[in-house]
Amino acid sequence: MLRITIGIFLLILSSYCLAIVKRHDVNGNQYLVKGSPPQYLIDMPGEGHAVLISEQWMLTVGHVIFGDYRGIDFDVSGVKNEISDVVFHPDYIQPSADFDYSNMVKLKSLLSTRSDIALIKLAYPVKHLKPIALYERNDEQGKQIEIFGKGATGNGKTGMVFETKHQKKLRFCQNFIKGTSERWLSYEFNFGGLAIPLEGIHGSGDSGGPSVIYINKTPFLVGLSSWQWQGDKSEFSPMLYGTIAYQVRVSSYVEWINQIINSR
Repeated sequence: MLRITIGIFLLILSSYCLAIVKRHDVNGNQYLVKGSPPQYLIDMPGEGHAVLISEQWMLTVGHVIFGDYRGIDFDVSGVKNEISDVVFHPDYIQPSADFDYSNMVKLKSLLSTRSDIALIKLAYPVKHLKPIALYERNDEQGKQIEIFGKGATGNGKTGMVFETKHQKKLRFCQNFIKGTSERWLSYEFNFGGLAIPLEGIHGSGDSGGPSVIYINKTPFLVGLSSWQWQGDKSEFSPMLYGTIAYQVRVSSYVEWINQIINSR
């Protein structure tokens, strides 16, 4: 019950710091995924996404798991399955029941120092979808990524429109990885001459969604949408230009991922 309560609180909080938001000077239809969606993108129960990385395993961020999902029915792109196991990274930090979410210093410390990643095992192999391979190199900085999600939209000039999250439309945007650290990949939501044609940022309802790098037209999972921050302000600014987005750096967790998959 405690995990569920905290999870709901984090979900509410994330509404103010996340969203796939586009450039204000580009038609929003250009950000909609047309044709078949990526087969590896899986919707989580309630909100957020997971990524299919093998026939029986999905990767997601820890903060979109709001309870004990083991044994529950799970829809995998139209085919019934079941969750048999959930494994959080040992460095995933669950905030205490009395955590002060209004303290921006403590909140940023929590978000930046935990390993926001978890593995989900399915009871039955997925045969109708193609998993995505993990990006294992540590040369991500400066590379262009493509980010997917069904969250809220808006634009960098006026910010996210929270109500649009309920549309559940699959969108994508593009950006360049600006920074790397042990846990995180980061990129900035730019405008004007610094922005690329489909510049954008991930968002509310997009947590756990994939960021991919293409090598010879083959996608590789490089990041998972996790959190973002607007400068040093005392309040979250909902996806205005200048926001820095943080993605779980998949390459840093490949050893842990393989260890868990091979042992269960």
